[in-house]
Amino acid sequence: MLKNELEILANYLNSERGGKGIVRKKIKPDFNKIVSESCTRARESWSSAVFSNDSDEVIYRYFDFHFKFLCGLISEKSGSEDSIAMLELCDLMDHLLLYYRGYIHSQQPIPVEYVTHRLRSCQINYQQFMKQLKKLNADVDLQRCLEESLSKIYCYIPAEPIDLSSLFYREALLNELAGKRNCAELMSAESLISTLMSINFNHFLFLAYLRKRVIMSLEAIPVTDYDKYIAELIAATPVMPDKGALSFDTNWPHVANMYKDCLNDFQVMFALTRVTRNQEVVHAKIPLNLSVKHLACMIRVLYEGGCYGNISLTAIFDHAAAVFTTKRQQFISADSLSNAYYEISQASAIKMSRVFASAIEFLKPYCFPA
Repeated sequence: MLKNELEILANYLNSERGGKGIVRKKIKPDFNKIVSESCTRARESWSSAVFSNDSDEVIYRYFDFHFKFLCGLISEKSGSEDSIAMLELCDLMDHLLLYYRGYIHSQQPIPVEYVTHRLRSCQINYQQFMKQLKKLNADVDLQRCLEESLSKIYCYIPAEPIDLSSLFYREALLNELAGKRNCAELMSAESLISTLMSINFNHFLFLAYLRKRVIMSLEAIPVTDYDKYIAELIAATPVMPDKGALSFDTNWPHVANMYKDCLNDFQVMFALTRVTRNQEVVHAKIPLNLSVKHLACMIRVLYEGGCYGNISLTAIFDHAAAVFTTKRQQFISADSLSNAYYEISQASAIKMSRVFASAIEFLKPYCFPA
């Protein structure tokens, strides 16, 4: 029959916590023995429970109960003088999570004391990885990013309670990174970025590093290659499910999806600035009922008459070519206007004289009323 194998241990804990100093000294040796025997009994009972004829639901409740109960014992034992007893409790929790993790819901919070116990075992791997990273990695920004983000994970106890999945992620992340430290090729920036993306290290510092890396790469290539470069990065970044087994922060989307969103933002920005970056705005030209020779004759009359002021002829020809079209030529060159300007024919002079005469006839009623 499944039962609480740690009840005797809990009773001794309560007795110790409520006793006087002298009583504590008398029962302390016996207490350590009780802890050891109770933990051994629990291991044997857990092994038997897995192969029992009880339903899966009963077994799940059984292991979930022992997990919660053991978390309570570890929390209650915090600050106690019995370091041996605390170590026994943490080792028992290690055993429970190692062999029966599948029966325990991973979103449950765990005591800070146990987190400290687990992270302490990660210190050597963390220190060796960071030491090798400083030796081999030439990407100073990535080194700074990992040093700042990982130190807060492995060198400090979390200020807020974390759950089992967060603890397991911290250990899986470090195991992945530490496994690369003995190979220089695997410690390259590209290899580390690929690993951090695959294991979903969606830390805000890592995302900021990825964005900065893209900006620095864009500064090193021609503006005309921006679109192609961003498109290649987008194509190389897979779309990942936001809810997966591994995640540093379960409140954030997958780091690959956030990175891809940044790339899409760059692409949209380039599309919005492409018109002003690559081409000039084309204005509609004004059609004239004149030829190029007639237009050149009109420009000369107006220029010689002082209508243009101090504007150069070159500027006048360029402006007229850009603004006007004639009866036979949609595109006028400034050179053709210049040639016709200095070679006014008699036919052009007669044509423009009639145009000007019509203009004068229009003005007469205003200036010389009958």
